[in-house]
Amino acid sequence: MASGGRTFTEDARRAQIIDCTIRALATLGYRQASMAKVAQLARITPGLISYHFGSKDELIAAVVAYVVKLATDLMVPRITAQKTASEALRVYFETNLEFMRLHREPLLALVEIITHDRHGPYATQQETALTDIEKVLAWGQHTGEFRDFPLRPMAIAIRGAVDAVPGHLLNDPDLDLRGLAVELSTVFSLATRRAP
Repeated sequence: MASGGRTFTEDARRAQIIDCTIRALATLGYRQASMAKVAQLARITPGLISYHFGSKDELIAAVVAYVVKLATDLMVPRITAQKTASEALRVYFETNLEFMRLHREPLLALVEIITHDRHGPYATQQETALTDIEKVLAWGQHTGEFRDFPLRPMAIAIRGAVDAVPGHLLNDPDLDLRGLAVELSTVFSLATRRAP
């Protein structure tokens, strides 16, 4: 058996359906990415999608879980490996934008989901993201690297800067994400650091 009491074959089929859903969302948009379109991309019947996921809501939740795991698997180990909060904040920007560079389709699919279903499965992830940033900021304040400031507004500013990037990527697919990561890191290093 594979995960959740499913067979390896069932897990493989679920992965195929998630992959095709991501492609449909990224290329067709949320409203056009019907179960029928996903089934067509996967070369299966819509009934088989319903068998594995039950409903479009359940399928969308599975896509969100997959994309969030893809991002956290890339980012979290590198951020937590840093010795200082300043370095962790720099790597936070680097890894977020690296994820966007390496996983364009999943990113676009997630943007479609967030845009069209604000109270859907990604809503709680936003709070988790802000809380994680606050932990890094609190760490830096505790060690004296960062000046005193309210954590939540700074976390919102940081997350807002990252969340603005996908919209620019849609208009400029060649956007220099590495250079942008450096600039964002510099801006927030200046915004957070303690004055000498």
